[in-house]
Amino acid sequence: MKRILFISILIILDLFAKSEFIRDDQTVIDKKLNLQWQDNKQSQETKLFLEDSINHCNSLALQDKKDWRLPTYEELLSLGDYEVYKPTINDIFKYTASGHYWTILYKTTQLGEHITLKDSTEVKRIYFSDGFSYDNDRTGKAYVRCVRNMIKD
Repeated sequence: MKRILFISILIILDLFAKSEFIRDDQTVIDKKLNLQWQDNKQSQETKLFLEDSINHCNSLALQDKKDWRLPTYEELLSLGDYEVYKPTINDIFKYTASGHYWTILYKTTQLGEHITLKDSTEVKRIYFSDGFSYDNDRTGKAYVRCVRNMIKD
């Protein structure tokens, strides 16, 4: 089981390791995955409970876009740079706390829309101080970095 998990993580890291990031004011664009990431003081300072984090991203209006959401585990993991420490994130991101960030599981509709599974047991937090993640821990507050799909643009 550990070997399968290890191999899965290596595949995910390899897939996302080649992401090409471009800074765009208060956001960072991942050209490979067609994602736009929030990267402003708010993404470094906002610490909320899980439910509040979901609502925060869903109501975020940034760069005239309103379709923000919490990232999936794989999406947030793609930002990691494990050759740096505190925070373990690609250096194009200027606003990152050395702490836990929320991720959540979504159900994707046939139209490509993400539906939040609020009762899902698949909740993880990535700790950007060292790059480790913690499964199914819904207690306490964590930092919030919102993301949006750019396919609609």
